[in-house]
Amino acid sequence: MQDTYDAIVVGAGPSGSVAAYIMARGGLKVLLLERGTYPGSKNMFGGTIYAVPTAEIFPEFWEEAPWERAVTTEYLYFLDDNSAFQIGFTNQTYGKPPYNKLVVHRGKFDSWLAQKAVSEGAVLQTHSLVTRLLYSEHRFSKGRVQGVELDNGQKYYADIVILAEGINAFLTKQAGLRSDIPAETVKLYVKQVFRLPRDIMEERFHLDGDEGAVYGFVGYPTAGIIGKAGIWLGKETLGLIVGGFLNQLAQKRMSPYELLERTKRHPMISRLLRGAEPIEYAAHMIPKGGFKMIPQLYDHHLLVAGDAATMVSGRRGTDLAMLSGKMAAEIALQAHAKGDFSQKILAGYGWKINESFFMNDIRAKKNYDKYVKKYQDSDYLISRAMNEFGSAYFRVDMSAEQDKMKRIQQELKQMQLPLKSVKDVWQALRNWEVL
Repeated sequence: MQDTYDAIVVGAGPSGSVAAYIMARGGLKVLLLERGTYPGSKNMFGGTIYAVPTAEIFPEFWEEAPWERAVTTEYLYFLDDNSAFQIGFTNQTYGKPPYNKLVVHRGKFDSWLAQKAVSEGAVLQTHSLVTRLLYSEHRFSKGRVQGVELDNGQKYYADIVILAEGINAFLTKQAGLRSDIPAETVKLYVKQVFRLPRDIMEERFHLDGDEGAVYGFVGYPTAGIIGKAGIWLGKETLGLIVGGFLNQLAQKRMSPYELLERTKRHPMISRLLRGAEPIEYAAHMIPKGGFKMIPQLYDHHLLVAGDAATMVSGRRGTDLAMLSGKMAAEIALQAHAKGDFSQKILAGYGWKINESFFMNDIRAKKNYDKYVKKYQDSDYLISRAMNEFGSAYFRVDMSAEQDKMKRIQQELKQMQLPLKSVKDVWQALRNWEVL
């Protein structure tokens, strides 16, 4: 294998594979390095990709990409110990092209993305852990990035390196573009995958053909910390995910496994899992630091994309990773055409990111960290209040309706002041990431 390329991409997740695909399609010699045994082997997420942004890169991708179900129904459950307040929405048109959300298995989908890059001429190399960036010699500084070195000592050289290495961002830190990531800006999620026969799944979850559903849960599963749980349905598998902020888990001395088992025990969830065979277990961290934790995105001959660049906004991560990879590749092609990979030219990537629709969302929630510190119990309190209201409202007794409503109002006021409840709901609507 040659050791010199036009571009090197570190990480064959959605961001890295899209970057490699676009650069290779543009005529560059691209090396795509993946530390896992195959693309997606180190990745885990809830389970859905968004059709519109994905189609921006791969028009009508659903004709060839591996997907499980088209999400037509979404539910949100506010859980208390033995009850649930449910909100749901169904749109049958979401089950037809161009779709809205598609359930995928990351291993299959990431491998497909990487093969799209290979089909355009990129070289994919797995089992390749990059341990350091290579710099040109310079008398007074470390010089410019000129390649990477693997853990086995193998060195590769290129005019530009794109770091799509994920949340740990070891190389991004090595390059001096970001500092350590505080625990309060990271969410830790665990996922258990179950096998369930297709006919049972479709009957239990009221699905027809390739229709799919997503279930979001707040309140009870995360036991008073800011987090969520959810169920995503594949053809013959379902994934249960639960998690929350890493520092809050530590403060409450709760392990992700305990959260998972707690969630599975809830009567509304245990019945959905009845008879399902557990087949897989995984954990993953997600950067939730928002605008304030976005690193410097470019340097001479170097770009950062995806989770390494904190490209996450609410529920959206995979699609933003792909879009940031696309933007990085476009700037790399421009730099190659000019023969200039200086910071001045690559700053165009930062401009593209800053002008994007998703950066507007990320910027609008730049004080999310304050919400996290101030409203740690809001998910639990809102869920409890809604369930108390539901239980009292639907209970049939010997009271007059007016007396019952007054009693309900008084009970809710005793839980906390009405103004505080309004503030909690407002903050929740702005910051919840439940589906």
